[in-house]
Amino acid sequence: MTRALFALKLGLFRNGPHNERVFCLVTGLILAALVISGASLTAHGVIHEDWIAVALTVWGGMWLFGPLAQPRHDPSVISREWLRGCPLRSWRLARALSWTELLAIGPLITLACLSSLVVLAAPGGTTAVAAAMAAVAAQLYLLVWAGKTVAALVAWLLQTRAGMTLAAVQTAIMLALSFAGWVPVAAWLLPRPGEGDIALVTPTAGRLPEPMTDVLAASPTGWGYGAALAARDGAGAGPVLLPLAALLTLGALLQLCWIALTVRALRRPPRRASSRRPAVPGRGLSLPFTTPQVAAVVSRELVTWLRDPARGVELRSAWLTPLLMALIIASTDWSWALPLAGPAAAVFGAMIAINTYALDGTALWQLLTTPGAIKADVRGRMVAWALMFGLPSIALAAVLWAATGSPLGGAAVGGAITAAAAGCAGAPLLALVMPAVGTDARDRIHPGQQAGDPTGGQMTIFPVALLAAILPGVIGGPWWGSVLFAVLLAAVVLGVIPALTVRLLQQRGTGLLEAMATRDTAFLHASARTKSSLNRPSDTLCHSRSGATP
Repeated sequence: MTRALFALKLGLFRNGPHNERVFCLVTGLILAALVISGASLTAHGVIHEDWIAVALTVWGGMWLFGPLAQPRHDPSVISREWLRGCPLRSWRLARALSWTELLAIGPLITLACLSSLVVLAAPGGTTAVAAAMAAVAAQLYLLVWAGKTVAALVAWLLQTRAGMTLAAVQTAIMLALSFAGWVPVAAWLLPRPGEGDIALVTPTAGRLPEPMTDVLAASPTGWGYGAALAARDGAGAGPVLLPLAALLTLGALLQLCWIALTVRALRRPPRRASSRRPAVPGRGLSLPFTTPQVAAVVSRELVTWLRDPARGVELRSAWLTPLLMALIIASTDWSWALPLAGPAAAVFGAMIAINTYALDGTALWQLLTTPGAIKADVRGRMVAWALMFGLPSIALAAVLWAATGSPLGGAAVGGAITAAAAGCAGAPLLALVMPAVGTDARDRIHPGQQAGDPTGGQMTIFPVALLAAILPGVIGGPWWGSVLFAVLLAAVVLGVIPALTVRLLQQRGTGLLEAMATRDTAFLHASARTKSSLNRPSDTLCHSRSGATP
């Protein structure tokens, strides 16, 4: 059984997409090479070996907190959904499946990183190198199963009612640390740039404080490090064997936990989507300067962002992330940078809204078969985004400017305006150009369910929105010039891009519908080449509608 599952996983790796896998492999090996180089430099006294313990602890933390950054319902390559009907005992299947989890990019690059322990132990001779190799294997075993168990626990929690909030909070924490975690270090090196003082504090990379070193060595991520140093220094069998035994024991327990969670997933019958709230007519939303059709789309979008599990996670994480970034900045002396949280909120809002058409799924047939609805739909999505992200991000920048008196306040407000315009107009456009088709909206029942991978669209709109946020501060000059330039640029963007979005939706709407009905984007590419999707025979549209629900 294990051999068959290994063959299946190798086939998936060989025939599946390679871009992300190759990128992760190259990046991981580069980082591992830096750790190995640091270990070799310790022999010459360039850096102290305590910093290798720091690097290994950070690497181990990536295994523990990595699954929290991108929570998924089924984080494994071989989906549990494929194996539910397999006529084998669940425990036997889960045990066989567990060993295939070792076949991945993560264990490979972690093995390369942990080989730094062999470099550290090399001065101790052959026996020390052999002990270090055993420590590498035991440490790898623990880290892999710690990460896999955390991912399985997150997948289970995502199927609960609190899963949406949990996924949003953990994603926001990871993003905030990724984008603003460098601020405390920068504030230590440059304590007073807001006052015009750019004097740099020269850091020293000496030995870490002894209590910190003891904590790193006592944590599970440092047990292999401690065993390798003990073998090098000839401390005896006890200091070497005890950490190795602890690594193997804890790793085995975590593997059993993963097997138990997998057995639970295999025994659970598939769930069907059901509406928790009855559809009852409500009062229409009244908005100034909009038609009733646009107001209806705005009302639908606001309700969908709150109810759909896939959108709900993104909505919460997009707003929690800039607020957590502001808290990190506020804990330092860089209070002058707080207004920049406003443009950051607009940028994150743009990134999470670039896949709305694919998230709506086959319900798109209603839009395509309703005369005159396309223009109102595009405008309504833009207005809804502006209400949720655009106007609040501008208000956040203005409030923080008033509270801090930052010299960057005008540039921050102008950047929030232009970033909001870029997100407001660009998100619906990218939703048509780069749709990430996943589970249809009528079948999504919990936040962790795969609803498409919009990474490509997010990486496309991120530099665009970021550039739009930077331009007012670079070109505008004084604060009033930044705001004026931002308003003019926003007017141009909001006047040109929506017309292009409407035209593309008219041309590619049917191809997008077929792509979502079949979950095959080839239909969308074919529609883009012909540019005459709406002129196709009506039976094709009816065939696409046959499997869709409102």
